[in-house]
Amino acid sequence: MSYRKVELALGQLWREFKHVNRFRQALKSPRAAQESKLMAIVRANEKTSFGKKHGFSKIASLRDFQKAVPVSTYEDLLPYIEATMKGRRGQLTEEDPVMFATTSGTTGKPKYLPITPTHLRDYAHAFQVHNYSLIKDFRHEARGSFLIFSSNDEEGFTEAGIPYGAVSGLLRRRQSPLVQKYFTLPHMVSKIKDVEVKYYTMLRLALCQDVTAILGCNPSTFLLFADQLEEHAGELIADIFDGGLRKAYSPPPNIINQLHPYLKPDPRRSRELEKILRACGKLTPRAAWPGLGALSCWKGGPLSFYLDRLSQRYDNLPIRDFGYMASEGRGTIPLTNEGAGGVVAVTCHFFEFVKEGEMDKSSPAYLTADELEMGQRYYIHFTTAAGLYRYNINDLIEVVGFEEMTPIIQFVQKGMGVSSVTGEKLTEEQVQVALCYAVRQLQLTAIDHFTFAVRLGHPPSYVCFIELKQELPESVEREFLRVFEQSLQLQNIEYKDKRLTKRLGPPSIQRVPSGTFTKLRQQRVLQGAPEAQVKIPLLTASHNFQDTLAAL
Repeated sequence: MSYRKVELALGQLWREFKHVNRFRQALKSPRAAQESKLMAIVRANEKTSFGKKHGFSKIASLRDFQKAVPVSTYEDLLPYIEATMKGRRGQLTEEDPVMFATTSGTTGKPKYLPITPTHLRDYAHAFQVHNYSLIKDFRHEARGSFLIFSSNDEEGFTEAGIPYGAVSGLLRRRQSPLVQKYFTLPHMVSKIKDVEVKYYTMLRLALCQDVTAILGCNPSTFLLFADQLEEHAGELIADIFDGGLRKAYSPPPNIINQLHPYLKPDPRRSRELEKILRACGKLTPRAAWPGLGALSCWKGGPLSFYLDRLSQRYDNLPIRDFGYMASEGRGTIPLTNEGAGGVVAVTCHFFEFVKEGEMDKSSPAYLTADELEMGQRYYIHFTTAAGLYRYNINDLIEVVGFEEMTPIIQFVQKGMGVSSVTGEKLTEEQVQVALCYAVRQLQLTAIDHFTFAVRLGHPPSYVCFIELKQELPESVEREFLRVFEQSLQLQNIEYKDKRLTKRLGPPSIQRVPSGTFTKLRQQRVLQGAPEAQVKIPLLTASHNFQDTLAAL
């Protein structure tokens, strides 16, 4: 390595260490760190339309802020956002947005959230701390390349010419060249819209590299990646031998032209993979990349359903939570592999919390991070440098520990992750617990995807929409329903009462064709959701879910 490269590497290491040191110091005094962050946001935006309306120039404390600024939703901020998208400046922030992040959502039109330079630095700061911690704990993995699932940051442009898309894509693209050389995939791969083409291309590029860690939000993405590797092993091996990409999985010309340098023939690697395929009968991630030693993805909430299968497909590799995050901002920074929690990102944004049982009150108490209690659940609100002020993101979190004086929290579910057609108040968390219980009790490995959806009728009932790897005997399906519902009734007395009084009919199973949920993922992407963040709900109150699947 040349002196210049060593100098660059040391400089990058020092910058990351400064991020870590600032975060570590803040954990000892979270209240001071949070009040400092809040006042920096207020002072920077006094002259904006929002700041003038809410008297930012007179705000000198947290108490002042809470009195002057109401809790907000997307709809409350939409007039300011729409004006900004049309090119009007100084609406929510003094800084002009560099892009709008589109939310993933589960249905409907995506939201557009402004991303300013300061907000982007705050978001990147959390990634620096997370990545530094990951590399420190997985030193061997740092020698290879990191495969990072990201989405396109330029899905389109607003009336004023501002791009919109996934903030993960912008963060990925703005990394320094020194850091980018450790990434398995070039940025242009994130621009591929067709899901099957995108995953085939990722595999074609990754199989010729020494992948030592895989990072991304959604664990279902990791499973799809492994499934596609197994399904297309022969085609991929042939393409690696010949060079290029076969026509059926070739990206659009503007992308394939940029990928040519990465698609050179590699007969040696092709023969190596062919040997593995013959010996094992299939190609798995660990067989393809023997140096693969770490995964990082979401582990909490309903997505924990996928973790058992993830461990099976990736040979029980250690998994670190990717951190509680959304298009709105970064909520946590995980520092260990244990559990699904992360330390509240007190140096990134300002946070307020409301106890779960108080959200319906007319004047709930809004708490700061230093006031949270172990084992309690709270709804979290964001104030960010991108112009979200006391923003109710509608997420329920739970305190699972402390680092220094700062709470460790994990995502539980969306606040609206509830279905209650007859007053049963069924939650996505309860469905997840019941599903995992039934799968483990019956030792099922055939369920690929699952959604529990309302079916209107007399009486209404719920349907388990299931995508299977292989057919299950009717006796196993009946036993699955029995065990699954037994768990629901033990968890939820209202659900049990509605079933016993026959106000709710018995649940049923409806199998859907293989690939249905991949098509649903593709549909969400075409609607504007970032592909790497698409979440298939375990529970939906929509009685049109069956029609949605049928129309795919």
